[in-house]
Amino acid sequence: MPQNFQPTYNNGRPQQLPPTVSREDSSKGTSPDMRSRSFLDEQYITQQNTSYYQSCVTPYADAVTSYLEENGLDDKYEIYQAALSWTWVSDETLNGVDEKWLTPTEFLDETPAYSSNPDYGEPVSDCEEQANTLASLLIASGEYNESTVRVAIGKVDFGNTSGGHAWVEVYENGEWFPLDPTEGPYYDDDNCSIVSADVSDIDYDEYLESTYPAVRVWYYYNNKYFMEVGKQNGDVPVFWAEQPESYSGKQNGDAQMFRNEQLGGYPD
Repeated sequence: MPQNFQPTYNNGRPQQLPPTVSREDSSKGTSPDMRSRSFLDEQYITQQNTSYYQSCVTPYADAVTSYLEENGLDDKYEIYQAALSWTWVSDETLNGVDEKWLTPTEFLDETPAYSSNPDYGEPVSDCEEQANTLASLLIASGEYNESTVRVAIGKVDFGNTSGGHAWVEVYENGEWFPLDPTEGPYYDDDNCSIVSADVSDIDYDEYLESTYPAVRVWYYYNNKYFMEVGKQNGDVPVFWAEQPESYSGKQNGDAQMFRNEQLGGYPD
């Protein structure tokens, strides 16, 4: 896989930028949500029901399977590199509202042609679409199943700012670790520019050992399972009660304290 891999699946649309959009370079390793003011709307999160979340992970949708085939994505490493090439764009810029969730089909097939898309011809979105689509692709590929990949909705803390975020967790060799597709390029609303990111040396298991800035997890889900952390969830696999050891909330205190914080840490 070339280091600067970019997906080619664009429904034949031209690869161009609107005249007012420029590209800038950025240092590696800082997700867009750290650099922007736009986190998940916590009130919006609590207003949705279980089926709403699960409907946002669609591994068997035609758009998802076509994306794998069109881009020749043969394994989890290539899928993650493709996801890291997606441009993060706020809901305010893309959809004109504070919070709007799109399905993987809308993200992959429709956002490339949005007139509000600053990376015209390519799929763009903020964190929840990227997380839901990455989980869908990983399940569709056969690399994982519904027991071993899930989307996490929770709170991240970058020191100078914190808020709601969505990312993916995968289960391998008896433990979970996170994947975050938003560490790729992002659109800077203030400067009207796309800031590129060097993701070539982000390893698939980057956060198996490195600290990930999650301080709370509220929900886990995919198309088959939904789990409210700290509550009784009878139908999920037993190991869904486990969480990655790399979370900063665990590393800054003991694991039991982190677990206890989940019980009272839901959005208001």
